[in-house]
Amino acid sequence: MIRILNGKTRAQHPQAVDDMFRLRKRVFHDFLKWDVQTDGAWEIDNYDTANPLYVLSYAPDGRLRGSLRLLPTLGPNMLDDTFPILLGDNPEIRSASVWESSRFCIEPEISQDRASNQVTIAAAELMCGVGELGLASGISHIVTVTDVFLERMFRRMGCPGERIAEPHRIGSVFAVAVAWEVTNDLLQRMKAIAAIEGTVLERPMSLETARAA
Repeated sequence: MIRILNGKTRAQHPQAVDDMFRLRKRVFHDFLKWDVQTDGAWEIDNYDTANPLYVLSYAPDGRLRGSLRLLPTLGPNMLDDTFPILLGDNPEIRSASVWESSRFCIEPEISQDRASNQVTIAAAELMCGVGELGLASGISHIVTVTDVFLERMFRRMGCPGERIAEPHRIGSVFAVAVAWEVTNDLLQRMKAIAAIEGTVLERPMSLETARAA
């Protein structure tokens, strides 16, 4: 199940927020050894002050198993403002119809919780949640900065996307910017591959209504 929180109201959901930032630190700082900002047990950065949406995947027992962050590209975002090298010769992406996904992470202890086709359930739920939000909002594309390992995982999930430019080594990883066109065909393909039926969202909403809640 997917729950959506926004940055402005995160104080109203202290346990969910604490779980998410702790998960991000375990994944990005402790496990992947990325050069990220930390604050105690949390991984948190300046983009978390820009009223992002947080997409949270919960297991049936109520445990957080994965999360990602969404930001409109009209405001601060990682691709344009931190990793413009990944745009290559392309211009900045500043459009009301394009949102950025970042900080995609899965709880390491349950990363092997997979459907019969070897797609990680939490990862598929997160991507399908973004797809449902995007379709409800009329946006055209989702962009992300990721590494080539996760890019391969997205391909297995039925959402290969399109590279915006060639990968670059950033720190210890080969990073790449990827764009997905938001379509119902893409959403249904992801659901079919992961054997997901029906909506993954706790309740229907659009990006703007979620961000204004």
